[in-house]
Amino acid sequence: MTTERTTASNSTHVGGPPSGVRRTAVTLWSTVALALGIVMASAYGLLAAEPYRDLPAATVLGAQAQDVCSILVAGVLVFLVRRPQVSPRGHLARLGLLAYVVYSYAIYLTGVPMNRVFLVYVVIESLAGAALLNGLLRLRGSAWQRPGSRRLERGTGWMLLVVAVLFALLWLSTLVPYAAGGPVPDPEGVGGTPYPVFVLDLVVVLPCIAAVGVMLLRGRPVGGPLAVVALIKIVTLFTALWAGVAAVLVTGETLHLGPDAGPSAALLVASVWLTVRWLRALRADEHTFLRPSLWDDASPSDHPTRGVQ
Repeated sequence: MTTERTTASNSTHVGGPPSGVRRTAVTLWSTVALALGIVMASAYGLLAAEPYRDLPAATVLGAQAQDVCSILVAGVLVFLVRRPQVSPRGHLARLGLLAYVVYSYAIYLTGVPMNRVFLVYVVIESLAGAALLNGLLRLRGSAWQRPGSRRLERGTGWMLLVVAVLFALLWLSTLVPYAAGGPVPDPEGVGGTPYPVFVLDLVVVLPCIAAVGVMLLRGRPVGGPLAVVALIKIVTLFTALWAGVAAVLVTGETLHLGPDAGPSAALLVASVWLTVRWLRALRADEHTFLRPSLWDDASPSDHPTRGVQ
């Protein structure tokens, strides 16, 4: 992701404090392009005759409910980059929403029959993935203060670890018997391919959630901001999933809740509460919470310039 810099002379307001981290034009317009892609893909899912062909009616309703949620997320993403100044909390909120977009459209790319907006899914995944990696890798852990409550750190850390272990065991309880010669796992992906949630969760999401939990338990300063990103992703994803359940109930379609329904509802409630707690507790140096560029190991005092997002 391209970055820019502002010199010390022009990063200071006349008679005021330094301007801090500034948002680049690249970030603004790539976010606008991402939002337009999400709106286009979601509109197709909502308005086309058969956007999700060969899928059960209840699954289609769930996907369309998620399309509505994704449009709202697109609007919030644009809202978060509207100002030239980047706030620490706004940056974390944006990363959490980007994590939701990356996860959701990875499922659209691999878990539904190909449709006419497949290339739009590719663009969405590429833009969101690049922005997410850029924003995560540039976080400077030393600029973030640990919360005053050690209980909040440890409680969140243990919750994330337990969630990662429980969901891993839940998926493995289906997959291990199949590996030992048992029945085909339920659910399956399209055409008998692996269910994309199994792949994404076991390979990427659950290990990352567990790693953040370990960082919190060890008191790493970067654990707090990473926890906020993870929690916002969880809140957004499970809100979209439960919106799909509500849509199925309203239309009277047959509802099939998986074994993760109960844990996901409890996780949603707990994550909302913890997100609010963390956003209130987190503090960061507004001028140095992001590195000026990727893989920049120098200390903030070594730079005569201030990085921009």
